[in-house]
Amino acid sequence: LYLFGCISIVLFRTANSKKRLTAYLVLAVVILLIFVVVGLRFGSPAVVSPIKYFFVDLTGYLQKGLSRPMRWGGKLWRSYIALQDVESENKALRQEVVRLQKEIGRYREAFIANARLKRLLGMKEEVGAPAVTANVVGVDIAPWSAMITVDRGRKDGIKPGMVVLSGAGVAGQVMESSLHFSKVLLLSDYNSAVAAFIQRNRARGIVKGAGEGQCRLAYVEKAVDVEIGDRVITSGTDRIFPKGLLIGKVSSVAEGSISDLFQVITVTPAVDLKKIEEVVIIVTNQPFVESRH
Repeated sequence: LYLFGCISIVLFRTANSKKRLTAYLVLAVVILLIFVVVGLRFGSPAVVSPIKYFFVDLTGYLQKGLSRPMRWGGKLWRSYIALQDVESENKALRQEVVRLQKEIGRYREAFIANARLKRLLGMKEEVGAPAVTANVVGVDIAPWSAMITVDRGRKDGIKPGMVVLSGAGVAGQVMESSLHFSKVLLLSDYNSAVAAFIQRNRARGIVKGAGEGQCRLAYVEKAVDVEIGDRVITSGTDRIFPKGLLIGKVSSVAEGSISDLFQVITVTPAVDLKKIEEVVIIVTNQPFVESRH
């Protein structure tokens, strides 16, 4: 009643019609709420039930309308959290994949290095002479030169003129030697020359460097039968390279001009001279003999 009286006074003093209408609406809502509360508390069941049902329906619709957005919001939040978890898991998995790839790379490199070392050891046994292994630590990049630097020198008994082998065959010979390092002249260098013959028919010639990892077999007469794929081996007549070491295989044969007495024969070395990583140096006391064309 006190609230009703206060609102009535406000209505009486309000001159503005819009404000007065608003006040009437507020008054009506307040009166309705008062009657509802009183009815629910003290009214008879016959009167209370319809009002109660009305408010139950009203609150039910309100709850239903609010619950759907709340469910959507909950699903959205759970999806966001799940995505964050998935992203974290994916990141961890990617890091694990990178780690495993590096580990596989290390194992593969170790396996390849082990295979190379086995071939080198096999060549040492095949030669039957004192030999030491060495690692390639430098490569000359000049187009007219084919030389490498290895980590063995005079302290290891290395001297100029000693034969250098790789896992597949002849690589070259020691050109210079310091206390700890040595320069190796490769077969493909223009200054390299090795006495050789074709294994199939014993035709003799000189294997000379032709650059770009290739060699040529010189001084083989046109009448000699030479086939692509013929194995070329050391003859031992130069007193530098022991007899019977594999140099490479014939990769092309041409007769040359009419005035030429000899065939033009290209030999691809058995050793990939551009990819040497380790070598075997045969330790002998033979003096260095400068190779000449």
